[in-house]
Amino acid sequence: MSKVLKKAQLWLFSYAWAWALCLVFSLKRERMSHHSGITSKGRLRITKTPAFPAHDFFQPGREFPCRLRHASASYADDTIIQVRSASLKFADSDYDSPLDIELNTGTISLFWTARNFAEFAQQRRHRVNDLAYWHYYDKHPRGLLAAEDGIRKYPASFAQLYYHSQTATRFVGKDGVLRYAKYRLVPADRCPETGLMSKDELRNRWKESVVPGETRPPDYLRQELVDRLARGPVQYVLQLQLHTPQPDDSPELLNCNVAWDEATHPHMDLATVELESILPREEGNQMRFSLFHHPPSLGLLPSEHMDDYNSLNYMRARSSVVKQLRVYLTKAWGPRERKPDERPETVRG
Repeated sequence: MSKVLKKAQLWLFSYAWAWALCLVFSLKRERMSHHSGITSKGRLRITKTPAFPAHDFFQPGREFPCRLRHASASYADDTIIQVRSASLKFADSDYDSPLDIELNTGTISLFWTARNFAEFAQQRRHRVNDLAYWHYYDKHPRGLLAAEDGIRKYPASFAQLYYHSQTATRFVGKDGVLRYAKYRLVPADRCPETGLMSKDELRNRWKESVVPGETRPPDYLRQELVDRLARGPVQYVLQLQLHTPQPDDSPELLNCNVAWDEATHPHMDLATVELESILPREEGNQMRFSLFHHPPSLGLLPSEHMDDYNSLNYMRARSSVVKQLRVYLTKAWGPRERKPDERPETVRG
């Protein structure tokens, strides 16, 4: 297949997938994932002493209003073992922003190309022993490794987790040199990450269901953040990894299922994030993030076909129409109705 046809295939697949998601999720006023979250707002300040190359957008000491949405990735119930997320917007806005960064727990991704993601998504309902994606993990051991790396069991707080962007994006400094970038969001005090599972717990895989007799409320992580912010600001540090492309680079460098070696790609402090208050639930539900939100010196790396490692972000960026339709229908019809089997929430924020 020619390069033009491969690129056309990626384009057609990405938009067909987006419209399919509109039918499956947006008409039900549901997010594609990370359904039940909580949004806070505050300030973001670029470090005054950067260790990274000078950059037009990340100017030392520059400040932004910001919003941060935390969520559990796969299930509305926080007590279920799953990946947790943090989505950062460099603006106090429902949508418009100079930069959005989406991050998850775990250093590597469960899927790494557009084609691979489609296969992953089709396996969601094929559960074995109360675990989704069982057959996908059988076929793709690297996907299982990423799941084990990313899932968290009973974390103490959203504010005591480490979040990673996983995929590489563009970074062009004032020197005009193209570099690849990955981001990480960590607690400001660098406290140990909570919710990590032991090798013994992972040996026979895990169950993605509410444990019988569970006493924690289904939104215990969200309520903990409400209570934590009532006592004072919550602080994070946004960090940056950079790689300067070399002629002999392995293609796996852009594989989001492969972590960069911290010895050769150290995490450099980029900004402090200080959260001050919780947004009302209705306002938080109107929020949308987009990979198209970035200045010219940052952004997506080009993708040529469904099997290259940049195709995952290419496809994710085209989901904006899904998010827009969900927000529109939520405003027109109201929020989605609670399912009969969902446990009642307690969040007061």
